[in-house]
Amino acid sequence: MILHMPILRKWKYNGAVCGIWRVTETAEELRFLLTEKSFTQEFVNYKSPSRQLEYLAVRVLIRELMGMECRVLHHESGKPYIDGLSCKISISHTKGFVAVIIHPDKEVGIDIEYNSDRVKKVVDRFVSSEEMSLIDRTVSVMTDSAIREKLRINMYLLFWSAKETIFKMINSSEVDFLEHLCINSVLFYERPDTVADSCYKAFSGVMDAYECKTIQKRGMSIDFDVSEEFVCTYSCVD
Repeated sequence: MILHMPILRKWKYNGAVCGIWRVTETAEELRFLLTEKSFTQEFVNYKSPSRQLEYLAVRVLIRELMGMECRVLHHESGKPYIDGLSCKISISHTKGFVAVIIHPDKEVGIDIEYNSDRVKKVVDRFVSSEEMSLIDRTVSVMTDSAIREKLRINMYLLFWSAKETIFKMINSSEVDFLEHLCINSVLFYERPDTVADSCYKAFSGVMDAYECKTIQKRGMSIDFDVSEEFVCTYSCVD
């Protein structure tokens, strides 16, 4: 059985290795790439075919990033770890994609979200009034109304995704995304409004953020990538 190269992107980031996998394979094709070393009871417990597919895709992606198969287990909190290794790992999946970040010793977080305007219905649950003002200022520079609305949806998703990434790094329970996690600024490496509207498909940047849930009250940088299909945020902290 021969499979095409499914990794959409693989990159290094502050000592971590990261990857995004576009899941186009069947469960049978993915299982062919793994031995029993990658499987735990968790896989058997999944009754949904889509959850089983995500499980398999994540394990194949980890193998591609690490150069070997690994058994992924979970702490009581649900946070994943690699059995027998001290490295830190974060995992995310969305419609048709899985994402992983692994660092030798730093806490890491990654989140990937499929592009959808459904986020508009719940945005007030995780975006504060100050953050909404930041979003308004960011999208106001767009001259085309359709592109402006598209960027607004991207910003909503980015704020949610960034806060998911922070949540995964701070190891704390009962985190309120509205009260405890804050985005201060957004910097685009290439602003969406500097390219032709027809090319508004992909851009990247970094968000300055902080959390006030833990004693450390840490500030952090959250890098992001936006494509036509998804937004992805990732970070690591000491």
